[in-house]
Amino acid sequence: MFISVLKWMAIAVLVLVASAVGYALFVQLSFDSTKPIENYGNVDTALFTDKSQTRPLLVYFGGSEGGNSMTKPSNVSERNQYLDAGYAVLAVGYFKMPGLPEELDRISLDAIYEKVTEAQQLPFINSQCVAVMGGSKGAELALLLASLYPDINGAVAFAGSHVSFASPSFRTGASTASFQHNGRDIPFVQIPNGAIPSMLTGDFREAHNIALEQGAQEAANAAIRVENIKGAVLLVSGENDHVWPSAEMSDKVIKRLKENKFAYPYEHIVAPGGNHFTPQSDYHDRAIAFLNKHFKTTCQSETNEKKA
Repeated sequence: MFISVLKWMAIAVLVLVASAVGYALFVQLSFDSTKPIENYGNVDTALFTDKSQTRPLLVYFGGSEGGNSMTKPSNVSERNQYLDAGYAVLAVGYFKMPGLPEELDRISLDAIYEKVTEAQQLPFINSQCVAVMGGSKGAELALLLASLYPDINGAVAFAGSHVSFASPSFRTGASTASFQHNGRDIPFVQIPNGAIPSMLTGDFREAHNIALEQGAQEAANAAIRVENIKGAVLLVSGENDHVWPSAEMSDKVIKRLKENKFAYPYEHIVAPGGNHFTPQSDYHDRAIAFLNKHFKTTCQSETNEKKA
C-alpha cells in the first residue's frame, strides 16, 4: 500500500513537472518578438544632490525586480551614504513602472544614456565625473553602458555578470535580448530548454550555469567589452550567490581586463559566505572607498587640468 502511494505520488510529480516544462516551451515558442514593445524608450529618473556645490554623478540601476530601487524607502540609507560622501545620485528605473516597459525586454540603452547626458548638463553636476553602478541585472547594465559610452568614467557592479543574458521575463521565454543599443539587440546568452526544470524549481544559479556551459559560443559573443571602459572598475560578488555565479563571472571580467592590459584601476571583492544580495546590502562603504580613491580624485583632477 505504502509503495503504491509513493508510486502514484512520483507519477503525479512527473506529470506536474512535464506540464510546467511544456507550458514554458509553449510560452517561448508562441512569443512574438516582432511585436512593438509598449512604452519602449521610456525611462524613470530621480536626481538626489545638493545644488549648492558641484558634485560627481553616480548613476544607479536596480535589477530584475524592476522599479526604481534607489528611490524606495528601504534604500534611503544606502543612497544617503553616497550623498554624504559628496556624490550626486541619479536613480534610474527602466522597466516595471507606470509608463515604462512592463518587462526587462530589449530595454533601450540609448534612452537611458540620454537621461545621463541630461543630468551631466546641469550646472551643479561635474560633467567630467560620471560613474555607473548597479546590482544584478543592473550591474550587467552598468558594465554594458560604461563599455559603450566613453564619457562614463567608472563602473561598480554588485553581483554582476561578464556577459549579457537573455531577458529574464517568463513571458518572453527567456529568448530575447535584455538590452538594445542603436536599435539593435545586445548579443545575449539564452536560457536553454535544458535549464527550464532548474528555473521552475527555483535553482536559478544552476540554470545560469547550464546556459553558460551549453552556450559557450553565445557567451563568447555576448561577453561585455569591459576593456573599453574609460575608468576604474569595481566588482563585488557573493561567494555563495544563489541567483547566478557572480563570483565566477566577475573573475572572468578581471581576467578579460588583465588580458587586455586595462589601463585603469580594477578590483574584485568577494563577500565570504555572501549570497546574491550581500554585495548590495553590505558593501556600499567599500564601493565609496574605491570611488573616492580611483574615481573622484582622478576625474576631478582631470577637470581642473582642463579648466587651467
